[in-house]
Amino acid sequence: MLTKTLASCAIAAAMLPALAQGGPPMVTDDPETPGDGHWEINIGAIATRTPGRWEVAAPDADINYGWGDRIQLKLDIPWVTARDDGERWKSGVGEAEVGVKWRFVDQERAGFSLSTYPQYGRSLLKSSIRRGLAADGHRFFLPLEFATELAGFGVAAEIGREFVQRGPNAWAAGVVAAHACGGEVECMAEIHTTQAAGEHQTLLNLGLRWKLDDALTVLAAAGRDVGVRSDEHRQALVYLGLQIKR
Repeated sequence: MLTKTLASCAIAAAMLPALAQGGPPMVTDDPETPGDGHWEINIGAIATRTPGRWEVAAPDADINYGWGDRIQLKLDIPWVTARDDGERWKSGVGEAEVGVKWRFVDQERAGFSLSTYPQYGRSLLKSSIRRGLAADGHRFFLPLEFATELAGFGVAAEIGREFVQRGPNAWAAGVVAAHACGGEVECMAEIHTTQAAGEHQTLLNLGLRWKLDDALTVLAAAGRDVGVRSDEHRQALVYLGLQIKR
């Protein structure tokens, strides 16, 4: 099933001409890093609707720093507001995530780029776990990212294994493609799939980046899961944010 989904992802990406770029507002990441001494900060609002529940991460602060030309350091801390149907809204600090991306193959030399991006996440507060705002236990994601250009179009892909302390481990894979929509606007399409024991979800996502200047870019995306419904089935996923580079 995972192999068939990846093949479908690749075909969809090939149909969209332009240089592909992963990362916010998309779920799939790519091998790019901010550059030595540079910052990339994504301040976003992420709304998720699952059966019986609304959850909004706002603000979600995704802070990235370039340590050399090939290494990216990441810290992500969200403030989560959630409501289960029939209950009141509650809010607090969500799950914090740290990561280190290392691009070990450069497109300029090899014609494609490759990176690995280990990421570790856990709740900072026990109160957030008790109130259902963050998952209990540790989480570790070990992916591989790939990007290349082929005859005027580009594709970025990611595949990795997620290890969850108190939950099922899962495979995750995705492909994102992009093209210019006119002016400083870039449109993107994404297929991202997760597969765990007895569960399989595929996210269809459309997004855009609107570059205001060299330092500021508006980020937006909207999508939903298709496939067998479960408690984690995303009936809606919306991202709206601002990317700051310096």
